Amino acid sequence: MSNFKCTLWPSGEILDINGEETLLAQLKKAGKNIKSSCGGCATCSDCTIVVKSGEMNLSPQTFEELRLLGNVFHITKERLSCQTKVSGDVTLDITAHDKKAADKSAKPSVSKSTGVKLKKREDLERVAMESKEKIQEKPSDTWYRHWEKEDEDSNKPKRLGGNKRVKPFNFNDPE
Repeated sequence: MSNFKCTLWPSGEILDINGEETLLAQLKKAGKNIKSSCGGCATCSDCTIVVKSGEMNLSPQTFEELRLLGNVFHITKERLSCQTKVSGDVTLDITAHDKKAADKSAKPSVSKSTGVKLKKREDLERVAMESKEKIQEKPSDTWYRHWEKEDEDSNKPKRLGGNKRVKPFNFNDPE
C-alpha cells in the first residue's frame, strides 16, 4: 500500500492518502465535511470535487461518473470523490463543501427520526408577521374593484366591453 500527498486548496493542508480507497472515504476519515447523499454509490453527484493539479494521477472516470457529470472533465476539472482513487500526488479544491457546512447553521435542522424540518420560533413569528402585514395592506385605489367604479367624466356606468353586433357574413360578396 503506497501513500500519496493530497493538498487541499486554498488552505494548503496536506493529507496522506492511499491508492486503495476512494477520495470520499479518505477525506471523511480525515475529518473533512464532504457532502454525499447516496453514500458513495454515484447516484447523487453531491461529492463533486475540483482537481487543481495532478489529474493524471487519478483513476479513469467510471461509467456512473460519466453518466452523472458528463464528459467535460477537461473543461470543469470536476470529479466524483466517491468514484475517484489516487495513484500520485494531487491538489484538490473542496471549498464548495466547506461553504455548505457553513450554511448548515442557517438552514432549519431536520429531525433524524421523523425527517421533519424544525424551524426556530423566531423565524415562524417573523414569517407570520410578514404575512399579516401583506394581508392588511390596502390594494391600490386605481385597480381595486375597478369594474364597479363609474367614470368620473360621465354619470353613466362604465361599459365592460362587448355590446357590439356581429356583422353577418355575405356569401355573395366577390371580394
